[in-house]
Amino acid sequence: MAREIFTEGVVLRRWYAGEHDKWISLLTPAHGKLRLRVRGARKPQSKMGMLTEPLNLLKARVIEGRAQKLIAQPQLNRGYLALRTDLERLSVALALCETLDRWLPDEQAEPEAYATLVIALEALEAGAPAEPTAAWALWRWLAMLGYCPDLRRCAQCGKELGDEGVCFLPTESVLLCPRCARQREGIELTADALSLLRQWTQGERLNPDACPASCRSLIRAALRYAECALESPVRWLEFWERLNALRESG
Repeated sequence: MAREIFTEGVVLRRWYAGEHDKWISLLTPAHGKLRLRVRGARKPQSKMGMLTEPLNLLKARVIEGRAQKLIAQPQLNRGYLALRTDLERLSVALALCETLDRWLPDEQAEPEAYATLVIALEALEAGAPAEPTAAWALWRWLAMLGYCPDLRRCAQCGKELGDEGVCFLPTESVLLCPRCARQREGIELTADALSLLRQWTQGERLNPDACPASCRSLIRAALRYAECALESPVRWLEFWERLNALRESG
């Protein structure tokens, strides 16, 4: 007899299967990331197709067969309609879902990662700026997964890092003081960015009023770091930087 569970979850990604079906990656708080087949999702007039699109927060029944899991009777809890009307916030929301889909293993419960994603989506829905939201979520996830450099001391000379800028070397997962960072290629983080990084990795809540420039540097640092530490290709950083360049040029 097939095993069934009832769960809620956020659709992170979808891809097609055959003529009428599709697959989704559903992040749940209790069962982790599930790969689920959606029967008939691509048929004309199918409600399953619309309900199982990325960013939707669902309640559903999951049926576990011998070779695959199926989703049945999905109900939409939250569609995040407001953020879908803003290109920047929509792009960040989709990018966060894609990133988390790449970072998390299948069927391993990560309730804090799930809660962080929902908080980020709710913040974007309420009109929070995209940059602080993205930077906060990315570094919270990295800290949860055990990827966080020592934020107290310079990795080379051991000097305590205070109220000054630092250089982050993603390939080595270390911070260097300005003196040791000379002639080293890394990502410069201001004192404000370092302060935000300390707060977020220690579990403090999202601050939507954080400095945009600091947040941009922290986004770049997080994605470059993940590319090295998690061997996760940065698929959306180039688009993000182009969007910023267009905005700055007016």
